[in-house]
Amino acid sequence: MSLPSVSIVICNFNYAHFIAEAIESALNQRLPVKEIIVVDDGSTDASVEVARRYEGRIQLITQPNGGQLAAYNTGFEHVTSEVVIF
Repeated sequence: MSLPSVSIVICNFNYAHFIAEAIESALNQRLPVKEIIVVDDGSTDASVEVARRYEGRIQLITQPNGGQLAAYNTGFEHVTSEVVIF
């Protein structure tokens, strides 16, 4: 039996101090992860700069602040896997 493909969506708003840890956790999962999508919801801190350090290993989406639900919806729209972990 083959495992389903998995996407991880990380939503962020002004969590520059935590976003690297969240991305590292996603990158270090035991099961294969097809894609990691980071949605920045209009952060005004250094969050985007931190996330850009992972360019090539994540998909970074930036958008104006619309709230957590809007960020989750944006991330979900870009998922190409069978299973999504938020």
